[in-house]
Amino acid sequence: IMKMLYSGLFLLSILAFSTSFQIRLSTFELRNRPSQKSCLYNFLDDYKSSIDGPEDGSVDGEFPPSVCPSEIHRIRFSTTAGDFTIRLDRALSPSGVARFLELVDDGFFNEQLLYRVDPGFVIQFGIACDPQLQSRWDPKAGAPIAPLPDEPNRQKFRAGSVSFAGSGIDSRSCHFCIALEPFGEDLGTSPHETVLGNIEVEDGGILALESIVRNREDQGYGNLLDIQGSLTRGGNAAVISQYPGVDRIVACGRI
Repeated sequence: IMKMLYSGLFLLSILAFSTSFQIRLSTFELRNRPSQKSCLYNFLDDYKSSIDGPEDGSVDGEFPPSVCPSEIHRIRFSTTAGDFTIRLDRALSPSGVARFLELVDDGFFNEQLLYRVDPGFVIQFGIACDPQLQSRWDPKAGAPIAPLPDEPNRQKFRAGSVSFAGSGIDSRSCHFCIALEPFGEDLGTSPHETVLGNIEVEDGGILALESIVRNREDQGYGNLLDIQGSLTRGGNAAVISQYPGVDRIVACGRI
């Protein structure tokens, strides 16, 4: 009888221990299991990340996103070497595109010399044919306006990309360049180098750029970057006799 009693007590002890262990394990799992609310938040966060992109605000890990909707403006340029169309997008550089359009509407680019031509790198313009017109838009020529603050570059440069030309931080005013391949594709590292838009290729715009470069090479003038000062102070008349035949913008306007 005593043997049977001891066996029963032993079995009861094992059963009590097993029950206690299961209760503790269940309590641990409940405490450490994510709540339904937490799971819902994680799902929403994952969905938002898939829509918005990385938390650092980059696009494909390289360029920051735009801060405004896309808004296309097309500007037709007629030059002595051929015509081309610049397709601007406000989403790339809101204040930069706005300034470019202001200059177009003011007739600032008409009759300007395409004074700097660096084959394989850039074509530069942005000095008015008349010094009085330059003094309305160029702070260095006395314009009563400040240069534009820099904006982040949101697109890789390629042949035909249009950007401000400048000289450091917050130096964008009225000077522009058009990238040429192959070295113009490396632009985008300086603060003022932000793509505003690109030359449309469908209507032969790149051919006009190639013609401008070919003409300069045939003339043997070099890049003419050193005539900026004379051109700013005296307009086209100050340099045209020394450098006849330099290509120029005849007119431009919105289309």
